[in-house]
Amino acid sequence: MNDKQYQEIASLLERLSRNNAMSIYGNWIKNSFSKELIVSVSVLTHNDLKILDSLFKQDLSISDVVSRTGLSQGGVSRRVNMMSKKGIIHKYQNDKNKKTVFLKLNPIGQELVDFHRKLHDHIKEIFFQKTQRFNEEQIRVVISFLEAILAK
Repeated sequence: MNDKQYQEIASLLERLSRNNAMSIYGNWIKNSFSKELIVSVSVLTHNDLKILDSLFKQDLSISDVVSRTGLSQGGVSRRVNMMSKKGIIHKYQNDKNKKTVFLKLNPIGQELVDFHRKLHDHIKEIFFQKTQRFNEEQIRVVISFLEAILAK
């Protein structure tokens, strides 16, 4: 690799890391979802979305969410408390075990998870469209290249 190639690759990777879903997929998002939902999602962190996604199909205890997301117990508790105050998540205890706190998505929480999943499906669809011109070997080279850059 020469200096010019390095500069070009570094510039492209920087552009990729700076882009976010709103700037790349803004029109699709604006045309597909209500302003209220978009505002609700915009105040959530990536970790909030991981927590909500873990509750997509079932109620879980906080420790179950911790193990599924890989986030710290304190981090999950802080984010859950914030989302509970905003009416996104409902916290409860069952009759069998008063010590364990369980989490359930409220309707807005379910709507946020649905939004998040639809956005990822849309991103995946666009990604497949943009990369269909590449063959398997070219894709493997890109994967290998990115793994080499990310290797410690």
